[in-house]
Amino acid sequence: MTDIVSHRGGALLWPENSRIAFENTTALPVEQVEFDVHFSRDRALVVIHDATLDRTTDGTGPVADKDWATLSGLILRGTGGQRMLLLEEVIAIFRPTPIGLRLEIKPDARRALYPGLPERIIDALGEHDMLQRTIVTSFQIDSINQAIARGSPRGTIWLVTPNVQVDIGLAAACDLAVRRGVSMLGVRSTMLNEAVVRTVRAAGLGISAWACNDEATIARILSLGVDSMTTDRPDLALKLRAEAAR
Repeated sequence: MTDIVSHRGGALLWPENSRIAFENTTALPVEQVEFDVHFSRDRALVVIHDATLDRTTDGTGPVADKDWATLSGLILRGTGGQRMLLLEEVIAIFRPTPIGLRLEIKPDARRALYPGLPERIIDALGEHDMLQRTIVTSFQIDSINQAIARGSPRGTIWLVTPNVQVDIGLAAACDLAVRRGVSMLGVRSTMLNEAVVRTVRAAGLGISAWACNDEATIARILSLGVDSMTTDRPDLALKLRAEAAR
């Protein structure tokens, strides 16, 4: 069975990476919830997708330029006044549920790695006894390696962009993931077919799909039997999975 992952807490249903989204996700029978973590200037673990504040909050500029005291006063758009959350607050929402965490380690506004962010994340997950309930992901494989060197999460996913998949080739991407100790590749849905699934599995890796948001895409990805898919429409994915199982 393909696991359903509520992407950013269901970004086409509720304001992404918000308390509203996460609390509504707890009511769904999804296997995992996906969210993103950046550093604030004072190294708080802030849950927000973009490296800048402009799109999803009433603030402006890079997340990393502001202390948490300032960030906590900003409002997430569409939430009716809610602020962004810290990692520990997201953990508190999902700890009482069976839903696993899928945490994406983000780079800063210049696409550079935040020094020490993977290690801080692993330490925080360990402190809250959530390491074995968390899959750590990133588009930057070095971030994953830094996390692995610090501790042992439930799993790791290197998110491979279409450009990387084309430029170095799928076989090379699989080889790099294996050599770096990554357990799974995350491939964009538009780049996934039966041959890709076979190649990734033959390398001994798991396979996850991302950008699965419309009915046709979700149905096609389910038919490929991938291990998991992230979707902004977890409700639709659950419905289609249930129908396919009948």
